[in-house]
Amino acid sequence: MKKKFAIILIIIIVLLITIPVLCQIFILNQNGDSLLPTKEKLHEADYVHAYCKGTEEYVLPDKTRVDCLTETHACEFDWAKKWYEGFGQALWYSYNTGKKPCLVLILKSDKDYIYFNRAKILCDKYGVQLIEVKAKNYVNIK
Repeated sequence: MKKKFAIILIIIIVLLITIPVLCQIFILNQNGDSLLPTKEKLHEADYVHAYCKGTEEYVLPDKTRVDCLTETHACEFDWAKKWYEGFGQALWYSYNTGKKPCLVLILKSDKDYIYFNRAKILCDKYGVQLIEVKAKNYVNIK
């Protein structure tokens, strides 16, 4: 009985770890960092163009624009410190498209994890897929 319980527990843990990773693979280009332009200063739109696996800048009837609309998700890309804006936009785009909400946060340094962790609390609570992308010039301060 204990062995059966241990096996089931291991399977659940593996699924909890792999499902978010698989979701990211199907939503975004996994080689997006290699598709980024070589210029020094990159903009949010550069990341959308490199990572989006769908329609970029999809225009809604109210003239707002979904950064990346895939078959399953409406994704908003934003810098980590603007997570609260991106969170609201992801929900709005999801509501208007019928797709699942997705927030892609671009982190400039490991200090940005304070914003990522705040976003994660609300994303988990409201069912928003949260994905992190490290900026091309990401700084590891530790």
